[in-house]
Amino acid sequence: MKRLFEGKSYGFFVTLALLVLSVVTAIVYAVSYSNYERYMSNGAVVALIIGTVLSVLLIVFKQFQLSAAAVALGGFVAMLLFIEKIYNYVVVVLVGIDLSTFSAEFITCSALFGVLLVGGIVDIFLKQTKEEQ
Repeated sequence: MKRLFEGKSYGFFVTLALLVLSVVTAIVYAVSYSNYERYMSNGAVVALIIGTVLSVLLIVFKQFQLSAAAVALGGFVAMLLFIEKIYNYVVVVLVGIDLSTFSAEFITCSALFGVLLVGGIVDIFLKQTKEEQ
């Protein structure tokens, strides 16, 4: 286990944190919207899982910079699919047809997808390994 973290820069640890966040986001989204087929995008969950698995495989093959890009791409595609499915809900709330406010599920999932997107973009530009002297 120690060899895995040897010679890694802070970007590698951000990638690991984003991998965990991807799994958490997939679970929270699937659990929150499993009863609302109208707003649930199975493709978003699949995109998160594929991005996570691909990123882990790239880490195994020591392609650390590509690993960061894979997790970022998975999060980006998942967020787009989430937006596509949730669009009607947002319109209904904003227009005032539904006089209630945004649900806690919507706020939580939106925040998770947003953090995953921003974190993924930042992580692409971070150093993944320490430079050799």
